[in-house]
Amino acid sequence: MMSKRRVIRVATRPSLLAKRQTEQTVALLKSKNPEVDFEIKTFSTKGDLVLDRSLTQFGTTGLFVKELEMAMLNGEADIAVHSLKDVPSMTPTQFCLHAYPKREKAQDVLLTRHGEKLEDLKEGFVLGTGSPRRRVQIAQLRPDVIFKDIRGNIDTRIKKLHNGEYDAIILAAAGMNRLDIAFDINSVISLDDMVPAIGQGAIAIECLKNDDFSKDIVSSINDYDTEKAVLAERAFMREIEGGCKFPLAAHAIYEGDKLKMTALVGDGKSMKQIKHTVFLDILNTEKESIELAKVMKQECKDKDINYHLF
Repeated sequence: MMSKRRVIRVATRPSLLAKRQTEQTVALLKSKNPEVDFEIKTFSTKGDLVLDRSLTQFGTTGLFVKELEMAMLNGEADIAVHSLKDVPSMTPTQFCLHAYPKREKAQDVLLTRHGEKLEDLKEGFVLGTGSPRRRVQIAQLRPDVIFKDIRGNIDTRIKKLHNGEYDAIILAAAGMNRLDIAFDINSVISLDDMVPAIGQGAIAIECLKNDDFSKDIVSSINDYDTEKAVLAERAFMREIEGGCKFPLAAHAIYEGDKLKMTALVGDGKSMKQIKHTVFLDILNTEKESIELAKVMKQECKDKDINYHLF
């Protein structure tokens, strides 16, 4: 018998980007489920409240997730909308990631004060980023770079760039697109030069595992291709045992009847890195991703690359 519920309360963070992507997700849900009403509720997370420290300095994962999960457990919300790259590799047993809408552009964008390309920036230029993944990869392209931490929303970061605090910053193209912030297509960093964060550009909708009504509703906007790609990336992340605190990256995309995945593991101290590209069988993507992670872990041991240091 169909539940009589007609309202789904949607938990999100208070940032402009989080609210915008939640509104876009809710619009998709509404288009597929016109009989259901959706109420967006905001909850501040630890990652939102502490802005004077780099994310790598926190001794825990799930900085942008746990408070939203607590809202569901406490009966204040029914589902939560997350940027998938913020979601830890292991989901608590009470919850499930049940839907992944079509993925946005996964690449990173390099913004500079005067429109320079990476190779044209002055020697010893200052790059604003707190991401170990971005630091290791940029250091391969420009060993003379000087890194400086940066926090805040996209607008804040762009203002800091133009105020002269940095010569360049790196932002995710997905976030800029969702906020309708224009950027030069030539500023997009190629996937060959910068492997994206695991899950970058993707949205995940989390539900309580026993909430069949919400699960049924959110599954209406699940994108199969996105799901296969991000589950492969996250299988790699679980096996490699790391997250955004460490120099790790993986990106999967369909090429014909295979899933092409590029994965990277780096050392935040030596800036050494290992990168592999493989083609995964569609029926065994997660299993083969795990095998790739095992190979790369052994290679890290052999080459004295410690990706748990930053």
